[in-house]
Amino acid sequence: MKKPVLIAIALLTPALAPVLQEPRVDQPTARAARPCQDPLAPGPQHALLQKLAGTWDAVVVTRDPRGAEQRTKGTLTTQTHTGWHTVDSFDGEFMGMKFLGHGVNGYCPVKKQYFTFWTDSMTPSPMQLTGSYDASRRELALTGECYGMSGKLEKCRTVARYQDDDHFAWAMFGPSPDGVETQLLRIEYTRRK
Repeated sequence: MKKPVLIAIALLTPALAPVLQEPRVDQPTARAARPCQDPLAPGPQHALLQKLAGTWDAVVVTRDPRGAEQRTKGTLTTQTHTGWHTVDSFDGEFMGMKFLGHGVNGYCPVKKQYFTFWTDSMTPSPMQLTGSYDASRRELALTGECYGMSGKLEKCRTVARYQDDDHFAWAMFGPSPDGVETQLLRIEYTRRK
């Protein structure tokens, strides 16, 4: 059995030699023309998320059924999870009830999109969102599906606006009972020193 394997290796080695050799410097190839960035190394998009690690004091802003603004407090703790992802843990109140939530955030270099996967104590379904960051506006906009007022999964979006390294506002939008998009929730964050 060893003899046929050795013969096959001996026959294939000359055919594979050009594939296995490094390209010569004087011969341009597709491999040599590409940038030498390691696809498995975290990039600047990941660094943007990593900067959010820390503890944040949160003010949750909602409206009661009469339209009056309600403000409650909470805490967001963001931890780095490898060089690519962050994990959020939220503890606070929402509409008079205890509110606990957890999320995983990252950037997919294949899809070239940011993503969030979120679960919390208010809904039975996860929120899955993807989107992009606009550096000129310092804004991360994500869209996807959320558990809606209808009791079904509905289209929703979130927008995070970063005022500076220590302040950002996050808002969630979705359909109201009449189907018109409305702001459902806003959270104002200040980094705890």
